[in-house]
Amino acid sequence: MLKYLTLIILSLSLLMGQSDRFDQASIELNISATVVDFLEMITLSDIDVGTVQPSQMEIRLDPRLDQGAGLIKIQGRQSSSIRIAFTQQVEMVNSATNHTMSIMYNLSGNSLNEQSSSNPINENPVSVNMSSNGEYYIWIGCYFSLAGVTAGTYDGDFVIEVEYN
Repeated sequence: MLKYLTLIILSLSLLMGQSDRFDQASIELNISATVVDFLEMITLSDIDVGTVQPSQMEIRLDPRLDQGAGLIKIQGRQSSSIRIAFTQQVEMVNSATNHTMSIMYNLSGNSLNEQSSSNPINENPVSVNMSSNGEYYIWIGCYFSLAGVTAGTYDGDFVIEVEYN
């Protein structure tokens, strides 16, 4: 595009410089742009289930009550409606043994950074409203069973999508 614009400007310069051949030269150039609103997701804290004891049978992390819940801040257009969709269940795989562990995720959200007054997100996807500052906070909790789990590092992908309505 830049090459074509340069070529057009160069051609016009040559045409305008040859005024003895032409009485008048003119060009009309219209420029338009479309500005797309952005949504930005910022991870403020990762999920932290703490130290897991071998005697524990399950881990439950409440997104409204537990300090170890993950926290994501969404920034965008003020007072706008957004749609949030997320993976509710993820199969995590042990990189050494290929053993799987199923993790269930649950979320709560609030237009203010106040975890205890956040609302459980029971629909997936869900529509919510951004604050007058263009912010929305999501706390991420989880549940998983430790029955039959082997020690090691587990890997899997939790996906959360956010878009304007």
